[in-house]
Amino acid sequence: MLERIKELKKQHNAVIIAHHYAPIETHEVSDYLSDSYGFFTDIKTIGQRDDIDIVVVLAPTFFAEMAVAMIPNKKVIMPLLSDCPIASHSNLSFDKIFQFIEQYPNLPFVCYGTSPLPIKLLADYITIPGRVVETINSLDAPQVLFAGESNCADEAVEHLGDKIINYPYNPTCNVYNSAVIADVLRAREEHKDCMVLVHPECKPEVTEIADRVMGTGDMLKLIEENGDSVNTYVLGTEEGFYERAKKEFPNKNIIHLTSKLVCNTFKVFRLELIASSLEDIESAPQIELNQAIANKVKILFEDFFNQYENVA
Repeated sequence: MLERIKELKKQHNAVIIAHHYAPIETHEVSDYLSDSYGFFTDIKTIGQRDDIDIVVVLAPTFFAEMAVAMIPNKKVIMPLLSDCPIASHSNLSFDKIFQFIEQYPNLPFVCYGTSPLPIKLLADYITIPGRVVETINSLDAPQVLFAGESNCADEAVEHLGDKIINYPYNPTCNVYNSAVIADVLRAREEHKDCMVLVHPECKPEVTEIADRVMGTGDMLKLIEENGDSVNTYVLGTEEGFYERAKKEFPNKNIIHLTSKLVCNTFKVFRLELIASSLEDIESAPQIELNQAIANKVKILFEDFFNQYENVA
């Protein structure tokens, strides 16, 4: 199956871009593999390549929507449509967010990259997990409105205080919310010299006692930069990233904080489905966007990269 997919990619001038939460076997056929931030930097690279016609996205639908907005010169397909519960949550309806914004005239509104498309039309800026604090800090405004995942929003308040005004009905990621303080305490008991790295969408009780709170792409960099100074890492991340870290750092002791951290939204992307989508491209789900929406989304992400690069 792996060889068949590689042949089909060559035949159709196709590349596969995957979020590393996708099943570990799909990592073998992915040309680009990363977290949310890396996904969009990779999309920019793909858009500049003349040798690519087809882009296969192994991530929830909103990732494919962003790809269409940023690289309109490529055909973007998915093996299967898979919606993130946060991205389609009823609390993030256009009307509810509009009412929230109306309460605070003249304050900039920042939304999560996973937000529904209509919310992005209301946004002044956009951000992604692990980048909320940097994004808002880069804005020249006394206060900023934010709508996204609830635990991540609460974690951002710890750093930003009154500068951030959170939408009061932010939905919670049920996957990351499943990690509890007992998981961290048990890990520290079993692995005395471990470093605990957790995602910002974990519960505040978990992020408060972790060694570091960051996006998964930053975790990869940290493990590499630490070298031999740390041997054991406990990862409060989705299973796919934990499996990737184990493979890429075979000399490290990589521990999963809890087996409950599994997101089925990503696990639907199987090798058989990938092969089928490349064998019959016209029948595979193809993502299309209204041009006005695509233009707004592209501007938001270009501004996000510019803002973050200025901070970095």
